Order: sequence, then structure tokens, then C-alpha cells
Amino acid sequence: MTSLAGEASERRRRVFGRRHALDAAIVLLLVATEIEIWTNPIDDQLVLTLLAPPMTLPLVFRRRLPLLAPIVPALVVGVASFFAAQSIRQLAVPVATAALGPYLLGRYNDRTRALVGLGIGFVCIQIFSVEVEPGGAAGAFVSVVSVGPWLVGQALRGREHQALELRERSAELEREREQRDRAARAAERLRIARELHDVIAHSIGVMTIQAGAARLALEAEPGRSVEALRSVAGTGRQTLAEMRRLLGAVESDAAEGPTLSNLGPLVEHYRSAGLPVEVDVDGPPKPLGAGLDLAAYRIVQEALTNSLKYAGPATARVVLRYTREALDLEIADDGDGSGAGTGSGHGLVGMRERAAIYGGRLEAGPRSTGGFAVRARLPLEESVS
Repeated sequence: MTSLAGEASERRRRVFGRRHALDAAIVLLLVATEIEIWTNPIDDQLVLTLLAPPMTLPLVFRRRLPLLAPIVPALVVGVASFFAAQSIRQLAVPVATAALGPYLLGRYNDRTRALVGLGIGFVCIQIFSVEVEPGGAAGAFVSVVSVGPWLVGQALRGREHQALELRERSAELEREREQRDRAARAAERLRIARELHDVIAHSIGVMTIQAGAARLALEAEPGRSVEALRSVAGTGRQTLAEMRRLLGAVESDAAEGPTLSNLGPLVEHYRSAGLPVEVDVDGPPKPLGAGLDLAAYRIVQEALTNSLKYAGPATARVVLRYTREALDLEIADDGDGSGAGTGSGHGLVGMRERAAIYGGRLEAGPRSTGGFAVRARLPLEESVS
């Protein structure tokens, strides 16, 4: 949305600049007309001096009065031709008005209103023509000069409306995409909460048993109770970490979720479905909290599902890299993206949501050597007791 707002701001600046440039041109046309009147031997100089502003300045109000503003100068020229026909003929302003007025009529009015305005202007031109040159040559010339700008204005108006419709449609699609992403994140959070319900329940059950054992040890063998209490504290810390992540989620009776220890059967499933998969483990595996273990498994599962669906003929490689601080996951394929479907993007949203819950991050995108890769980093802090 930020980019859309920036584009809108840039468009406003351009429109503002063009609008004021045309306003300045109209004022300059008035100034040039006044100079022309007083620097040339023209009759009726006083009358023309008074008529010059209404023959030009109304065009400045073209946006507020899109039909009336371009017509007023033509009306003034038509009426003025009764009083100073030959003098007006020597000025350039009627020709300029004949070109600029019809352009503004076409630019700021729909087809019907623009045609009405053009018809009124045509009548004024004929009146001017009869008074200035009864033969009609002047009227024919000004009529030709008027039609071309009118057509240009209508064409630009049509293009502007098309561009506006495209921008509105683009903004609507962007809003719909954001709504889908929000819905997908909410659904994924709920699914994660349901999957981890048993993890929390199991941890609390273990704490209860350990606390009971500690009480018995205190009565029988005080020295052994210290280890039992340490175990209770460790399990409690882990459970609290899970509870913080699941705060506000809805519990369910979902079955216990799989972990990375189940990666072998998962890989065999994708191999049998037609996606050759290799698995590499870098570094000695470390014990993970149940929630983090489940999140890592689901990320691998979703990434392989995307490769199977969208990569086309390809092979995939799963790398589990254990470091002291984090578990790094990389799931990459060498496909060409020719698989059926385009995807909704919800799979990537879900993977990012899982990583974010555990303070991690996930990146996904095309590889420079071809194919697609998903890379996630899941911190190990608070994942083990």
C-alpha cells in the first residue's frame, strides 16, 4: 500500500503542475491580447480592452464549470462581433479561444455535454463569421480549428478514465489480497494453537507428576528432591513459553502433532508421489521444545508440498542445520515452475506465521540457479528445558 500511496502522491503533483501551467498560459494569453490591442493600430481599442478578459479568463474555471467556462469566451466573441467585427478579426485571441475552448470542452465533459458545448460554440463561430466575412471562409477555418482540439480532449478524457478504473481495480485487488492474508494468518494461528494443545497439556501433566514425586522425595530422601524440583522448574519454563505464544488461542482435542523425528516417513511420502527428495543434516541434532519441533516439521511439509504442486519435474533437497543458537531449515527444488496452478500464497503465510511465533524468520523466493527455495531460521532459546 505504501507504493500505491507514493504513486498517488506523485500523480497529484503532476496534475497540480499541469493545471497551474495551463492557468499561467491563459493569463499570458490575456496579457498578449492586451499588448496586441495597444501596440497595433486597431479600431475600438477601448471596447476590445474590456472584452479581452471575458474572452480568456473564464477558461481558468474549467474544472468548477466544465461546460460553461469554455463556452463563455465563444459567446463573448460572437456578441462582440456585432460591435467590433473587423477589429476582432485582427486579433489572435479568437483563434486561440477557438482551439483551447473546444479542447477543454472535450477534456472535462462527457460525450453528450461536450457535444452540446461544441454545438453552441459552432453557432457562435457562424455569427462571428457572418459579421466578419459574409463569404463564410473565416467560419469554416475556425470550425476546422475547433473540431481537432475537441477530439483530442475527448480522447484524453477516455484514457484518463481507463487509467482511473485500472488504478481503482488494482487498489481493490490489493485490499482483497491483504484481507486474504489476514484471514490466512488467523486460520494458521488457530490451527497451530490446536496442534499444540496436547503439547501444553502433556507438559502440565509431567509437572504434576514431578511435583508429586518431589513431595514424596522430601519425605523419604530430601537429597533426591532437588533434582525433581529442577525438572519441575525446567518443564514449567518451557510450558510458560508455549503458553505465551498461544495466548488467546482456542483449545481443541486435536491429536498430537508430528515432529522432525517423523521426517523419514514424510520424505518417503513425497518420493512416492513423484518428487525425489534428499535430506541432509548438518551438525549434531539438538533436543527441541515440542512446539518448535512441530513448527519445523510443518515448514518442511508445506515447502515440499509447494514443490510437488508447482515446481513441475524437479528434485528437492531438505537441509537441517543445527547451530548453537538456532535450527536453520532450507528446502529447495530445481523445478521450472511449470506445475499446475498458481497458488494462493497462504502456504507461505502459514510458514512465516509459524516461524514468527517462535521468534524466527522465513524467506522464500526463486533461486538464481533456477527453482524455488524456502529458508527459515528458528532460534533454540526457550525451546528446551
